[in-house]
Amino acid sequence: MLKNFLIILIFFPLFTTLWGFYISIRPSKFISGLSPKDLGLEFEEIDFKTNDDLILKAWFIPSKIKKAKTIILLHGYPAEKGDVLPSLSFLNENYNLFLFDFRYLGESEGKYSTAGLKEIEDLKSAIRYLKSRGIEEVGVWGFSMGGAVAIMSAPKNPEIKVIISDSSYSNLGLIARQLYRLPYLDIMFAKLTGFWAKIFLGLDINRAYPENEISKLSIPILLIHSENDEVIPFEHALRLQEASQNNSLAEYWFKDDLIHGQHNDEYKKRIFSFFSENF
Repeated sequence: MLKNFLIILIFFPLFTTLWGFYISIRPSKFISGLSPKDLGLEFEEIDFKTNDDLILKAWFIPSKIKKAKTIILLHGYPAEKGDVLPSLSFLNENYNLFLFDFRYLGESEGKYSTAGLKEIEDLKSAIRYLKSRGIEEVGVWGFSMGGAVAIMSAPKNPEIKVIISDSSYSNLGLIARQLYRLPYLDIMFAKLTGFWAKIFLGLDINRAYPENEISKLSIPILLIHSENDEVIPFEHALRLQEASQNNSLAEYWFKDDLIHGQHNDEYKKRIFSFFSENF
């Protein structure tokens, strides 16, 4: 009896965290089926390659304004580019829009998602592609994982001139801990999840740390988060706010009436105003 109990005690956390790790890097794919054509927008279907030879699928939506600047729109996890298009398409009035599917997600290639770690390279490759078209400066709007990727990418990509980060996590290790919601066991389970990431992917989840990178930024950045966010706890927004205090161009819009990913007319006005004033 005692032997069986000890076996369960040992293998339960191992199996639970291994399964949790597996489904986190290979979540069920969500493909909306929506394209810019459905919204009456002219667009180009783009393929571009990452440094590790993955082909990512993208849309380039040109503005009718000549010499318009370009904003990259980054979706969250485990969604895809069509998921964010309807609520952000209004920006096309003044800007070219570039949307792509992160690795593994949507229509892009890849065997797994890394919730932000390798997705930094996806954004870097997108910027490299846009530079090949003569676009030297970009603004970035990112949601959830996309917001984290925008923050983590900006210090090493000077082409990024302005960021709106909506509902970003502050560090991936904390998210791993909060995922399990098990008092006294959450730290151990998070460490085991990090262990599997190192063993199978050679990745350190503690490197996905937007609150470290945001402290290096001096560009305009707007942090958006809801106190009622049920996916990325509001604690992450407060940590990012604290880390960006030395940036005089950082702004914060914290709400208490919207849930994760929910937008309204006020949201659109705030987004449009921030980009218009800073880019």
